[in-house]
Amino acid sequence: MPDKDAPGDRNAPADTGSSPVDAGRSEVEGPGLRNTLANERTLLAWFRTALALLAASFAVVKLTDSTPRELRLALGSYLVVLAIGVIVAGYAQWHGRHVRIRGSLPLDRGLSALALTVALFLLAGFVVAVIILAP
Repeated sequence: MPDKDAPGDRNAPADTGSSPVDAGRSEVEGPGLRNTLANERTLLAWFRTALALLAASFAVVKLTDSTPRELRLALGSYLVVLAIGVIVAGYAQWHGRHVRIRGSLPLDRGLSALALTVALFLLAGFVVAVIILAP
């Protein structure tokens, strides 16, 4: 026996598209808004990463005395440059996706994640070198 409210059933009430939950929503909402908010959260994650890198650069340069000053400055400088790169990559990714979301274009697969991965591998190598060279 078929379900009384199954799709295509002539006796089922017509869906008007509005419910008490949908009553307060505007026409702007939908997949575009959901993608826009997700895009902004991703941008904030990039900024948090950059802030953590800047804090690490400060900690390396100012709070350690066990390694030579030149090595600390080099590692701190690399962290600052990496943080700036993360900020630029995050903004570029956000802006590109924002334009695509507003224009209903397909989203791209950027190289930002690959570039950040390579930069963090270089950072890991730099940290290993500092550990090995530290007296």
